[in-house]
Amino acid sequence: MLLELLISMVVLSVGLGGLLALMLSAMATDNRSGGDTTATMVAEHVLEQVSAQPANGSSTIPLTDCAGNAWSISTQGAAIGTLGNATNGGLGANLTTGGVIDWSQPYSGVPNNYKMLYVACGAGQRQTTYEVRWDVMWNGYASTYAQGSVYSQLVVISARPANNIINGGLQFSMPANLQTIQGM
Repeated sequence: MLLELLISMVVLSVGLGGLLALMLSAMATDNRSGGDTTATMVAEHVLEQVSAQPANGSSTIPLTDCAGNAWSISTQGAAIGTLGNATNGGLGANLTTGGVIDWSQPYSGVPNNYKMLYVACGAGQRQTTYEVRWDVMWNGYASTYAQGSVYSQLVVISARPANNIINGGLQFSMPANLQTIQGM
């Protein structure tokens, strides 16, 4: 009887240990998913700020994050290949041949006012930093869209948690890339 009790306790312990590992993994994944969702919301916020400006303007928009950092968001675009990043984009962060933000480009390589390390407020005074990059292009911005002009532009923006440097497995989700065409 004692031997049976001992065996059942070992089996129960192994089972509970497996459940504990599963629970810890689920909590970590939930935390990462929340960070990815907030990164998308930060990118959407910046995209809305840029989209509210005239397409042929060259203004910078001030933005202050939760930590009090003042950022300047440039809305100036350029034709593909004339400034910035050769054939894949206009002015701002490099784009891949697929037309999304190229995260292999070092942060220091992105032109000023086309990147930021945005600090978002969180519950319980917890703040998270998000790396945000964007590119603005006009005048024939992409083969998949109608030909543009200086009165319309394509804005591509992406954001991710700043400490998200692990690639592969459950540790990384691809940053969302948001695009909009603005102007006439």
